[in-house]
Amino acid sequence: MSRLGGAQQRLREQAEHHLRVAAMEDLRRAHPQATTAPHKPPGGYFWRLVFVPLYRRMPWEAKVKAMHALRMTAESNGWTAPARTPGEPWHPPRSYTKEDS
Repeated sequence: MSRLGGAQQRLREQAEHHLRVAAMEDLRRAHPQATTAPHKPPGGYFWRLVFVPLYRRMPWEAKVKAMHALRMTAESNGWTAPARTPGEPWHPPRSYTKEDS
């Protein structure tokens, strides 16, 4: 893995982790009798105090543009989504269905 690829992976892992912890904290606040506080590792102040609130306020289009600019999308790594029309549910590719085996 290239140096840039490793940095992108660490950035994505940190972002996903702190967004997940924030979501668990929201669930705990909404249902205090049913859940416990998520484990918060030491540090991570930037992620918790700046990144998560900013990410939650950004419109989806801005998030997509940022992910494309940082080349952190599946398409950037050589994967292309199968073509489908808007509103059509996702189905596995034909090569994965039992009829073809």
